[in-house]
Amino acid sequence: MKSIKNANLKGKKVIIRTDFNVPLENGKITDDSKIQEVIPTIEYILKSGGSIIVISHLGRPEGKRVSALSLKPVARGLEKLLGKKVIFVPETIGAKARESASKLKPGQVLMLENLRFSAQEELGDPEFAKKLAGLGDIFVQEAFSSAHRSHASMLAITKFLPSYAGLHFEEEYTHLTKILKEPKKPFVFVAGGKKAGTKIQLLEKIIGKADVVLLGGGVADTFLVAEGYEIGKSFYEEDHVSDAERVLRESFDGGTEILFPSDVVTAKNVSKEARVEEKDVEQMNGSDIIVDIGPKTVSKYAQPIKFAGTIFWNGPMGIAEFPKFSGGTKAIASMIGETDTVSVIGGGDTLSALKNLGAIEDFTYVSTAGGALMAFLSGEKMPVIEALR
Repeated sequence: MKSIKNANLKGKKVIIRTDFNVPLENGKITDDSKIQEVIPTIEYILKSGGSIIVISHLGRPEGKRVSALSLKPVARGLEKLLGKKVIFVPETIGAKARESASKLKPGQVLMLENLRFSAQEELGDPEFAKKLAGLGDIFVQEAFSSAHRSHASMLAITKFLPSYAGLHFEEEYTHLTKILKEPKKPFVFVAGGKKAGTKIQLLEKIIGKADVVLLGGGVADTFLVAEGYEIGKSFYEEDHVSDAERVLRESFDGGTEILFPSDVVTAKNVSKEARVEEKDVEQMNGSDIIVDIGPKTVSKYAQPIKFAGTIFWNGPMGIAEFPKFSGGTKAIASMIGETDTVSVIGGGDTLSALKNLGAIEDFTYVSTAGGALMAFLSGEKMPVIEALR
């Protein structure tokens, strides 16, 4: 992979593709982890005599200009972390963007508006990519968490500029290749979070590679329905129940054991004040909402975690943003932290949950990437990575 460390950056305008898709509340950043990851690359470019044009997406505006998804607050957040001015331009390829880019001097930083305000971005439009490329001399890829997407600023732009991996992108690739391409056995995959669709696609690809899969969250709910359990008003994905049934059949033939909750924590509503009750999955009724895995399930999951060689975790075990519903996530994190196992956590929701619980320090590797990390784990060919070779 071509590294930024091998590029001549002096006097060059460097377009750096970041994933500054950070959570915002009332125009303020609530978690700047994704920005912090890229600071070393930005500082490296500036110290090497280059100037920087930062490009990123934020949310899903679907090709429309949505004021709540402007990158302006992110530019201010970057400015604070860098300790230097960040010029913000409220467009991507228009006249103002071209003028601001042309005036950039070594040591200066410019950030353009949300790429997804232009529909051409997600379509991977080469003309849009060409206009973006025209703003700079070199392209640096730092959005590992979006590396599974063939968008214009991720892939097509590499056809028009010399392209390199940034320091964080290279670090992610190197570490994850070492850990996940040939994981030390037994390999345990902890799969939680709300939606089952993407996890099911991954499970199909890693059957035979993972030895044990531990399910929680809405993912587990979909599998419980596939097994014929009553889950009341709990969230599940009806469209993926038949897929879950197929995965269970395939896992039996492929030698991968899939475990799902034997007991759960339930509530009648999802709120901080909700009363919770522990129930075996056979005892659920029509008004129950599953909000977490129960203590019997935690005990059941302890055995494979204790003897694992590698653990990969994506997705909380319950609705972990509420303290009453976070016990299962905290217990699993604690058990993993007590082992000497190689452990990887990935995805913004998982990272946020474990940060809030103060349970992130004992993991071998922490990544903000979610979908890209799962694509990487499954062995899926990723054109964005291939373009940097």
